[in-house]
Amino acid sequence: MRKIFLMILVALLLTGCGAKEDTADNNNKTDIPVNEDNDTDKKQDDIAKEPSGFSFEYNNVDIYMNTDVVPVIDALGEELNYFEAESCAFKGLDKFYTYPGFEITTYPLDNKDYISAVNLMDDTVSTPEGIYLGSTVEDMIAAYGSDYIESSGSYTYTKDDSKLQFITMNDEIIAITYLADVEGLEQ
Repeated sequence: MRKIFLMILVALLLTGCGAKEDTADNNNKTDIPVNEDNDTDKKQDDIAKEPSGFSFEYNNVDIYMNTDVVPVIDALGEELNYFEAESCAFKGLDKFYTYPGFEITTYPLDNKDYISAVNLMDDTVSTPEGIYLGSTVEDMIAAYGSDYIESSGSYTYTKDDSKLQFITMNDEIIAITYLADVEGLEQ
C-alpha cells in the first residue's frame, strides 16, 4: 500500500509535464556543466553555501536539500533506476534517482541540478534519528519534538531551507519526505 501511495504521489507531481524513463541503460545521462557566471541572485548564492537543514544519511553520505546532486550521486554510486521529466516549476528537467529504499529528486537551476526531495520508500532505511516507515507518531515526536505543523495527518518540521514531512494513517508513519524550500528561486 505504501508503494502505491508513493507512486500515486509521484504521478500527481508529474501531471501536466512530459516524462522520460531510463531503466535499462543509464548511459544516457549527460555531464552537468558548472556555471561559472558570478551574476546570480541572492537565493542562488544561499544554496551554494555550506549545507544546512535536515539531512538524510545513506552509506555515510549526508544528503542535504538545495545542494548540488553530482557529488551525492558520485558518492552513492550507480542508481537502481533513473527517471526524468520536464520540470513544472523550472526550465529544464527534474531528475529522479532511485536507490535501495529511497529516491532523490532534483530541480534544474543555472545549469546545475539541486536536490529538491528525498523520499523514503520502505522500512529498510530510516532518518538519522531512527524514524522509519511504520514508526508511530509518538516515536516521531520523541525524536523531533513538538515544533511541527500538522494538517490531516501530515506533520511538517522546518529547519533552515528544508522541511521534513511525515504522513500518517492510524497513528503510523506511511511516508517520509525531505523537502527543499525552493520558494523565491529564480525560475
